[in-house]
Amino acid sequence: MGKIKKLVSMVLVVVMMFSCLTVISNVSVKADDAVTWQKKAIVSPTEKKLVGAGYIDIKWNNTLENVKQYKIFVDGVLKKTLLPSGETMSIEFYTTKVSAHNTYIVADLKDGSSVKTDTRTFYVTKKGVCVNDKDMGTKVDPASMNIGWYYNWGSKSFKESNFSNKKFYDLDFVPMIWGDPNEEFSTIFNRVKSNGYKYMLSYNEPDLKWESNTDPGTMLSRWNMFRENKGNIRLGSPATESFQINSDKWWTPFWNGLTVDERNDMSFIAVHAYQHYYDNADTALQYLHAIDEIYAKYHKPIWVTEFAVADSYNKFSPTNAKHNAQVQEFMKIVLKGLNERSYVERYAWFDFNPKDDVTGASGIFQYTGEITTLGQIYANIGNPAGYNNRTYNVSSSIAKDTSVAACVAAVDTKIYGLTSKKKAFGYSFKAVKRASGYQLQYSLNKKFKKGKKYKTKTVNVKPSKAATKTGTVKKLDKKKRTYYVRVRAYKVLNGTKYYCKWTKAKKVKTKSAVKKKKSKKKSKKK
Repeated sequence: MGKIKKLVSMVLVVVMMFSCLTVISNVSVKADDAVTWQKKAIVSPTEKKLVGAGYIDIKWNNTLENVKQYKIFVDGVLKKTLLPSGETMSIEFYTTKVSAHNTYIVADLKDGSSVKTDTRTFYVTKKGVCVNDKDMGTKVDPASMNIGWYYNWGSKSFKESNFSNKKFYDLDFVPMIWGDPNEEFSTIFNRVKSNGYKYMLSYNEPDLKWESNTDPGTMLSRWNMFRENKGNIRLGSPATESFQINSDKWWTPFWNGLTVDERNDMSFIAVHAYQHYYDNADTALQYLHAIDEIYAKYHKPIWVTEFAVADSYNKFSPTNAKHNAQVQEFMKIVLKGLNERSYVERYAWFDFNPKDDVTGASGIFQYTGEITTLGQIYANIGNPAGYNNRTYNVSSSIAKDTSVAACVAAVDTKIYGLTSKKKAFGYSFKAVKRASGYQLQYSLNKKFKKGKKYKTKTVNVKPSKAATKTGTVKKLDKKKRTYYVRVRAYKVLNGTKYYCKWTKAKKVKTKSAVKKKKSKKKSKKK
């Protein structure tokens, strides 16, 4: 009997223990108090972090009790008001301004009071780098170049693939589907979404046989596969090997084959273009002008995902002082212009091997990790004020107007010839791609001064698809005259007319249309 009582007692003890455990397990986790929440509420962006421009997640913990609503402020401006929901909340903040930014959250409580978080400061840059896991990225420290993002031509980050250079692990990564993958698109996109990536780059140089080699028709079907799987991922366009406005054989049929909805699902255009020669600063301005033309035509944000000064036939040797100076000037001018343009979201310089005698002048870091002088210039440009960036004692600024107007003004043409005619002259000049029209100016004065005696006039010439523009200026003075002639194109971008550079003046002598009086011979008297 005693044994039975003892057994019953033990059972009761066990039951009570389980009951207590049940009670304990049902106790809710204590919410943050106001002070704790103020300091720890904001999850991202990380304090003082350099992040890539575009859409930036602002996340915070919904762990404060009795919240009626949250008000999210960025740079002192109320961006959104949200009702509490879930453990973690977020909004997207969009900016392409290379600058310091700050954010804070105000929680309005049900009792009428409010709690404000500590202010979180972060820094935005457009600057990134493209780097592989074979030789380029094995040693370099991305922090040495003050970059905010990177891509590696693959859909897995260096951290996901356990790459040996762990210095990239905390850097914003942008995946790419380089070409037709070995995995299903759904598998890739699910992995990308699970990692919280916001963007996806698509096919790399599909117009080249030795790259992703995909014809426009096939790319249209691939694009729709992307759309079916993208979820909230923002898709970048395929990156042709030249500016899209110059890719008539690949980009134009691809774009024309897209429906309105298919175009709308293209969040940005990935420009992938190298400068193959360098004459002077105008060359860099003309490069920027091509960027402006792409935006004017397609009205989509732009990422310059690969660029540099490089060509298989034109040498840009790292041991040649002139070549180095050319590449450095190009970088300074183009980066200045890219940072100024609100429609340019991001850019990434391509690091040619600095030891290569043909393209090495465009190298920004050695494959052993040390950054070059050009890399130091890259590091010094495009950094937001206040950011604790690495600085180098090299000249990085340039006093050059890189506005849209200045870049159009750098576009030149050439007068091929002028032909003398009666009361007229014929002309032929090199057509400018995508010109809206031309102005031909002629004058008796080589400085084209105004005034009746100089007979300075401007004639409008319509554009055409022909490579050479020809015509005749008629109804000139009947007498033989020497006229000075110059030509310039103009373009209309986003509704504004911009003028290109005047050609050097050439002169032409017109033929006289004045009839000579016949002299009368006096007859001899017999």
